[in-house]
Order: sequence, then C-alpha cells, then structure tokens
Amino acid sequence: MSESVVSVENVSLKYKKTVLTNVTISAGKGEAVGLLGLNGSGKSTLLSAIAGLRKPASGTIKVNGKAGFVTQENALIDELTAMDNLKMWTPLSKQEIMKELTGTELSILKVADYIDLKVKRMSGGMKKRLAIASVLLSKPDILLMDEPLAALDIPAKNDIIDFIDSFRAKGGTIFIASHNEELFRHCSKIYLLKNGESALLPAGISPAEALK
Repeated sequence: MSESVVSVENVSLKYKKTVLTNVTISAGKGEAVGLLGLNGSGKSTLLSAIAGLRKPASGTIKVNGKAGFVTQENALIDELTAMDNLKMWTPLSKQEIMKELTGTELSILKVADYIDLKVKRMSGGMKKRLAIASVLLSKPDILLMDEPLAALDIPAKNDIIDFIDSFRAKGGTIFIASHNEELFRHCSKIYLLKNGESALLPAGISPAEALK
C-alpha cells in the first residue's frame, strides 16, 4: 500500500457543539475518497480541518502536500469577471492564467470559454467550474470538494467528473463530501460519517443503503 497523503487518526472536532468524536480515515496518492453522511454529520467540518482551517479537539491530522479547498458556497465576487476572480487567487499574469486554463487538466472545466463574463451572469455550473479553477491555479496535491455537483446541470456535472478522473490519473488525491451516487462510483473508497464516527463502507453496499 502506498504511503498515506492524508491521515486522520482518532479525531474529534467541535463546531458550536461536538460534531465528530472518533474519526479515522486515510488517502493515498491518486485516490478519491468519498465522505458520506446525513446533513449535520460533520462532512464539511472534517474537510475544513484537513484544509487546516479548523483545529481538532483531539487526535491528529497529517497532510503530506498542499491542499486546496473548494467550498460548497463558491467564493466568487458577482461584479467581477471570471478572469478578475481568478487573478484574486494567483500572482500569475492573464497570459499565464489562460495558458493554465487551456493547456492543463483545467481545460476540461472550459472556464476559458467564458473568461470575460461577470459572475452574476453565470449559471451554477459555470460558477462551480470557476471556483474549482481558482483553487487549482495554486497547484494543490490534495483537492477537498464539498458537494461539487449540487444543483448543477448534466453538462457541468460531466465536466467536473471528467476533471476528477483526470486529477486522480495524474496522482492527485481528492476528498469529496457528497450525496451523489454517480460521483461515488468514481471514488476508490467511501467513508460513512454517522453518530460522530467514521466507518469504511464495505464493497457491495450502496451509499443509499448505508444511509438508511
């Protein structure tokens, strides 16, 4: 087994109240790890802790590499264009940004197609693809995604799934908090968060069955 890129051991996390009490999960290079759980189960809280934005009350989190966090809300400014939003997250020039958007796996997201459009005129799928691109310009080794397919149309969902597969194929590690059955089929393993604890979902058990 390859060395863990992310290791979470016996972690307890509090957000207003104790959300997670005993979580142990791991991910290696090139793995996509699904985080499954009901609303309020701690999926987003766990992602923020892996990103270094929240400190565990107990236990340890080890991250071997640079992590990038794509939140569910999309940290974008409505009055700015896609390019101006991207420039807020990177020191790269416009030319260098366009090279990244068209010459790497980021081309799958097709952000270059609407680079001069203001965010307030974008669809939900366009916003999500732009949010992912803004994080990827910093070239993280680990991508943390919170409900990346929520409320998106089919073309946008397909683009993001294609990107996830490409990121993994190049050795990237991904954590995905979601309820989407199709997305979980692209994960190498799935952890269920329930009653504050984590459990590796056995093969043959669907996410829908696990949540019952």
